[in-house]
Amino acid sequence: MSELLIQSKIFSLGGESWVTDASENEKYRVKGSFLKFPKEFVISDVHGAPRARVIHKMISIFPQFFLEIDGVQVAEISKKLSFFKPKYEINAEGVRVLGNIWDMSFEITRGAQVIGRIDKQWVSVRDKYRLEVFSEADELLILGIVLAINYVKQKESLEGNS
Repeated sequence: MSELLIQSKIFSLGGESWVTDASENEKYRVKGSFLKFPKEFVISDVHGAPRARVIHKMISIFPQFFLEIDGVQVAEISKKLSFFKPKYEINAEGVRVLGNIWDMSFEITRGAQVIGRIDKQWVSVRDKYRLEVFSEADELLILGIVLAINYVKQKESLEGNS
């Protein structure tokens, strides 16, 4: 099991974050595109090599994303119509999101097995998330899902405040 922390930069036009392990050693860097269509997040390793991309699909009724890891599309993340709380469908080998998506406190499962847990850290100046990943092979998958959901939440929050 690995524990990762996602911390967003306070002033970042495209959406930039860094991901550290439990000892606060940098593990990944996330850079969101600025004024680029479609919106894209690139996850790079500590050496700057791109490892994964989260790409927002432009033409869809509800927010939809594609997740590529090492150049191969591994998942499609779609927000679904829901009246009371947000629901997402993950098209990737039986992967599902369960829990409180609104508060960013949920589990990601594959079949009946939990492969990751996400919790937003509330006492923080900037957005900060703690991820528990039960297999290192799933780190980029879970990180990509969290980035997509967080982007939709932030975008909807801004639209609701305007």
